[in-house]
Amino acid sequence: MTTLAFSYAVNLLSRREYSEFEIRCKMQEKAFSEQEIEDTLAQLQQKNWQSDKRFTENYLRARAQRGYGVNRIKQELRQLKGILPETVDEALMECDIDWSEIALNVLAKKFPDYEIRQDAKNKQKIWRYMLSHGFFAEDFADFIGNGTEDEFY
Repeated sequence: MTTLAFSYAVNLLSRREYSEFEIRCKMQEKAFSEQEIEDTLAQLQQKNWQSDKRFTENYLRARAQRGYGVNRIKQELRQLKGILPETVDEALMECDIDWSEIALNVLAKKFPDYEIRQDAKNKQKIWRYMLSHGFFAEDFADFIGNGTEDEFY
């Protein structure tokens, strides 16, 4: 491992948390050899400067605060950040996030009149929006005015 590779990775981590996958990609873009990348990542993880578990917990909280549901966050972590499904599931089990409360806040912000009876077109619009933001139907279905989720299946 070269000190240049190690310095580059530490410089990245000094600004924010990165997943192992993200650091690997950034180092590959800078044309570091695979051996340098492996050695650097091993040393960072040994010193606990890089941890996918810690990254996942921070990312989960940050995205939940931005109004995204568990499905969307899980997909982003797995596909965009390269986090293993076991790590994602473990972080979700340990977190104390109230997804129904987040869903209600998102619903109230985007659709202020969500509590009144909605016609089918508006209900579908609300459902599409909430599902696309990663919420489960049970997180928000009871909040939409006098509707049940059976009407859309």
